[in-house]
Amino acid sequence: MRHPPIWIGAGGEQLMLPIVARQADAWHAFGSDDSLARKSRLLDQLAEKAGRDPNAILRSASLSLSRPWDQVRRRAAHLRAAGFGYLIAEWPSEGKGRLSEFVEKVLPELAG
Repeated sequence: MRHPPIWIGAGGEQLMLPIVARQADAWHAFGSDDSLARKSRLLDQLAEKAGRDPNAILRSASLSLSRPWDQVRRRAAHLRAAGFGYLIAEWPSEGKGRLSEFVEKVLPELAG
């Protein structure tokens, strides 16, 4: 019987990323675009060292919807290029109207 997916939210390179590489089905990370890209590459190396396919580990990060749309698009593109396949949209401080605008104007571009 397969267990429910194990998600680990962590950023520590010495202790936590090696655990993610060995055990996690998904990794949720926080940080700048450059930091996340670097840690994603490190996770690839650690997974291979542990005998796992790095592509078997889903990478997840948060996406702020309170930033200008061009920044939201850039971050999403950067994260996709770094191997992140799951983005968690943060509730915008501007409220439901901003979320609706995201769904109508930006999400279709990101999904395409």
